[in-house]
Amino acid sequence: MEKPFEFIESKMAHRKEFDITEGLQPTYALLYLKEGSFRLNIDGIDGSETIFEAGDCAIFTDDVFFSRSVLSPISFVFIKFRQNPKCSFTLPLPTGKIFFKNKERFLDDIRAYEALIDTSDARSLYHKEHLLDDILWLWFDEQSEGTVDPKTNLRLCHDEVVRRAVEFVRASLSQKITISDLCHATGSNPSTLGFKFRREFSCSIGEFLTEERMKQARRLLSSTSFSVGEIATRCGYENIYYFSAAFRKNVGLSPTEFRRQAR
Repeated sequence: MEKPFEFIESKMAHRKEFDITEGLQPTYALLYLKEGSFRLNIDGIDGSETIFEAGDCAIFTDDVFFSRSVLSPISFVFIKFRQNPKCSFTLPLPTGKIFFKNKERFLDDIRAYEALIDTSDARSLYHKEHLLDDILWLWFDEQSEGTVDPKTNLRLCHDEVVRRAVEFVRASLSQKITISDLCHATGSNPSTLGFKFRREFSCSIGEFLTEERMKQARRLLSSTSFSVGEIATRCGYENIYYFSAAFRKNVGLSPTEFRRQAR
C-alpha cells in the first residue's frame, strides 16, 4: 500500500533569519529546533503566537498562512515532504508546534536523520523515508489515543472491503458521504457492507462516519487555529450549528469549550 507522504529532502541548517518569513510553505516540512528560538504566528490570527525553543518540533503544511521570525540564532533539522497522490487516504497534520509522548523514540529518529543528512545513496534514502514515516505515524497514533475505539483501528481490520471503505471515508471527510458512495468505492452493496462493518467494528457505517468526523474535529480544535466554522467545513458539516450540536452530543462540550480545555 502507498504511504500518505513522500520524502523530498532533509538538511541541517543555521539561520539568523528564516529564508521564508511569511506566506505558505512550498512543501510540507518538519522542523526540529536544536539551538536558539523563534516566534510563529498562524493564519495571521491575533493570539496564535507561539515561541519555539531548543528541543521543540514544528510541522508546516502547504495550505496554512503563517509568519515567523528568529529571536536568537537557530540551528535545526529540516525535513521536506509532500502528499503522495497515489495513496488512497490522507493523514491530517497540523501547522505549528507538536509534542510527542514517546519523546525518546522521536529523538532516536531525529538522531538517525542527522547521521544520514549528507548521504544520497538508495539505501540511505529508503532509511530516511522510513524514519519520516515513523515520526508522522508516531504523532498521529499518539493524538488518536483515547479518542477512537481501538476496534476501529484500521491496522486491526482484516476485511479488504471494509479497509477500502475506511480509507475512502478518511480521505473524504470534508465531503458529504453516502452509503451509495461507499458501495461504489468498494464494489459492495449496502447490506453486505453494513454487515461487514458491524462484524469488524461492532458499529454501523453511520456511527463510524460520525466518529471519524468527530476525531478530525477534536484534532483540529486542539492543534490548529482554524475557526469553528472552518473546522465544521473540513469535517463535512455545511452548517456550523448542526456541527456544534453534533460535537456537543458526541463529546459533551461545545467546540469552543473543548478547545479551551485542550489548550
